[in-house]
Amino acid sequence: MIKCLLALVMIASVLSPSAAPASPAHKKVYLLRGLTNILSPGIDQLADELQKRNVDATIANHAFSDSLVSEAIDGCKNGRFTSVVLVGHSLGARAAVSMAEQMQAAGLHVALVITIDPVVKAVVPSNVHVLRNFYLSSGVGLAVQRGGQFHGTLQNVDMGKTDYGHVSLTTAPAIQNQVLKDILAANSSCR
Repeated sequence: MIKCLLALVMIASVLSPSAAPASPAHKKVYLLRGLTNILSPGIDQLADELQKRNVDATIANHAFSDSLVSEAIDGCKNGRFTSVVLVGHSLGARAAVSMAEQMQAAGLHVALVITIDPVVKAVVPSNVHVLRNFYLSSGVGLAVQRGGQFHGTLQNVDMGKTDYGHVSLTTAPAIQNQVLKDILAANSSCR
C-alpha cells in the first residue's frame, strides 16, 4: 500500500504542470524597420549584435507593431519580461512611440525608446524612462517632442551635419555603438 501511494506521488509530480521549470524573466527588445524591410539595414545589424549577446530581440516591420505591443503587454503583466526596449527607424520610429503609448494605456512602463530618423511627428509619453532620438534635420527626420507629463530623459541628437542619409544613418558606427550600449544598460521595470 505504501509503495503504491509513493508511486502515485512520484507520477503526479512528474505530470504536474509546476514540475516544468518556468523561463526566467528578462529584458525584451523590439526592433522595428521602416516602410520596406530593406531600407533599415542598421536595425538588422542591431538584431545580429543582440543575438550574439543572448538578448531576446524581435525584429519586424513597423506594420506589425500592434501585435508586438500585445505580446509586450502580456509579457510584462505575466512576469515573463522585466523590462521592454523599443527601437525603430523611419516609420518604425513612430511605431515604437505608438507601442509606448499603448503600454502606457495598459499601465506599464518602457525602459528605453530609441528612434532613428523618425519621419512622422512623435511626442514621448510619460511612461518612458529614456528616449534617445537620432535624426537628420537636413533631411526628412524630425525631433521628438516632450509630452506634458513626461519626466524621463529625452535626448534629440541632430546628425544633420554628417554625410549620412536617411538609410545610412541606421548603420553609422557611432549610432550603432550608442544604441547597443543603451539597450544593454536599460533596466527599468515595465511594471
